[in-house]
Amino acid sequence: MDAASFPVGHKVVCIHDHFPPAVHEWFNAIPVEGQVYTIQEIFWAPEHATRRQLLSVRLVELPPVRPGFGGFSLWRFRLLEDEKILRARSRKEDLPERVLT
Repeated sequence: MDAASFPVGHKVVCIHDHFPPAVHEWFNAIPVEGQVYTIQEIFWAPEHATRRQLLSVRLVELPPVRPGFGGFSLWRFRLLEDEKILRARSRKEDLPERVLT
C-alpha cells in the first residue's frame, strides 16, 4: 500500500473500525465500517498501538479536534472504486452457474 494509490480527494470506504479508546482524545467522531469518506491528507505517523511509522489519513468528514493533529491508519480503508469492484466480483461468484440446455 502506498500513498500514490490513495490520492488526496478520492473516496475511501472504512473496512476496519475497531479503534483504541484513546482515539476519542483526538476526534469527536471516528470512521464506521462500510461508510465512505474523502481523503484530505496523507502523511506518515506512528501507529497508536505499535508506534511503527505507518501511512495515515486525515478525512474531510472527520477532522481532528486540534487541526493538524491525529489521523487514521491507511490500512483501515480501501478505495471506494476498489471496494465496488470486489463486491461486484463477490456477487458474481455467489451466483449459481447456468445450466445449458
